[in-house]
Amino acid sequence: MHFRSFRIQKLLAYLLPALLYPVYVWITAENKLLKFIDALTITGLVFLIIGVIYSLVRHGDFDISEYVAKRSLRKGDVKSFDAFREDKKENRKDRFNYPFCVCILLLLAAGILTFFFY
Repeated sequence: MHFRSFRIQKLLAYLLPALLYPVYVWITAENKLLKFIDALTITGLVFLIIGVIYSLVRHGDFDISEYVAKRSLRKGDVKSFDAFREDKKENRKDRFNYPFCVCILLLLAAGILTFFFY
């Protein structure tokens, strides 16, 4: 992860929607704390999956698939795969993996709540 491209506003843009389900569970559940911890864990694991997929995309693991799809849709103007890959690499440079960071925060919060209250 590149911490020099970290922005707190973007983290909050990911974190606030991630907390919608746990807050909803907190409001509607009978055993509020236990269900809240469960919801934090579930949401954290979902964001773990999203973060892993985002990391794969950031590292260029799907470049060939994207190139083939774009080449099949555009019949005329086709550049070489090496030029396509260099353009994508330049666009991906210094991106931060916010879904993975949200995953860590949610699982850490669930762990702390579990440790201190159960």
